[in-house]
Amino acid sequence: MTRREQILESAFNAFTSRGIKVVKMEDIAGSLKISKKTLYEFFSGKKELLVASMEYKFPKLLEKNSKIVRCMPNPLTAMVFCAVENIRFMSSFSESFVDEVRAVPELKDFGGNVKNEMDSLMNTMLSQCVREGYLKEEDSKRLVSVFMDNLRNFKELRNQDVFPSQLCFNIVITILGGLCTQKGKKVLDELKENYS
Repeated sequence: MTRREQILESAFNAFTSRGIKVVKMEDIAGSLKISKKTLYEFFSGKKELLVASMEYKFPKLLEKNSKIVRCMPNPLTAMVFCAVENIRFMSSFSESFVDEVRAVPELKDFGGNVKNEMDSLMNTMLSQCVREGYLKEEDSKRLVSVFMDNLRNFKELRNQDVFPSQLCFNIVITILGGLCTQKGKKVLDELKENYS
């Protein structure tokens, strides 16, 4: 990992866990055991670092979700593991970060684009699940949309030292279970058996 990537990782973790306003450039420099001067050689200020850290981390999440989709045996399994990964990713976001990031004009379009890409991926998987007989067609699209919105806003996920993967998995399985056909329920039962 390059020094720049180390800075972006550290900054992202600090901003998302503590909030944008409270994190100072010296905090980030100190966590990396570098001088503030070194930090300023890479970024002109906190806002530039914030934007760069978001632009660095969110594509990695999208890339990870795409890899999950390619590696899974069916779209329902992919949906489960993408949702679990997204919950894990968002679980470190403090409420102050979520509120403050909305006020950063440079990230307004970025956040919308990430949301659109995530929604597009989930809708593609949803359509495949319906076409292949894993999910019921009626109301599935609307319910998955509500499901995704709830994941994004699930305040109980935030500020957890560790949000157990098993709990994430169980939440996703429970919600999707109500949308499944018999074929889909069989897949979910197999997943529960293999991952519980």
